Amino acid sequence: MRAAWVLALTVLSSSAFAGDQASRLARQAEIEYYTRHYDGADIALARFNCKPPNIPMRPATAGGPALTQALAAWHDCYDQFLANYNAALPVGKSIPADLADLMTDDEMGAAQALMSQVFVQVADEAKRQADAVTLAQSAWEGRQGDLALSARDLSHQPETAGKR
Repeated sequence: MRAAWVLALTVLSSSAFAGDQASRLARQAEIEYYTRHYDGADIALARFNCKPPNIPMRPATAGGPALTQALAAWHDCYDQFLANYNAALPVGKSIPADLADLMTDDEMGAAQALMSQVFVQVADEAKRQADAVTLAQSAWEGRQGDLALSARDLSHQPETAGKR
């Protein structure tokens, strides 16, 4: 009786292994996407098409209410990006569970390493855009009259920078 159980378990595990191998082969392209080609399109700011508002350099030429609406729309769009980005954390969470079950430990490690790099790149790119919008918005809100922003203002360099 015991031999029959061992034989049955062996047959079941062999057929499960064969099924896993067939599933792995059928989904090899998905495994390779996450381990070698993941590009972050599912979390990128570009996915949301957040158009930075055109903030004029001279506040006197700005259409106040229209610009305020454009800024609010950009902030709403950016908040949607942030919610999506945060929902994808921790890194690897977006790999479908059934696919993750088919991946080896090495494949999962490679996927998480690649995805970590891409997540950092996506965050850096989004931060650059947010910083540019925030800086322009702050400058526009803080300026009076027809004062134009200088390159020194934008770079936060002291007036003595570059002087000898």
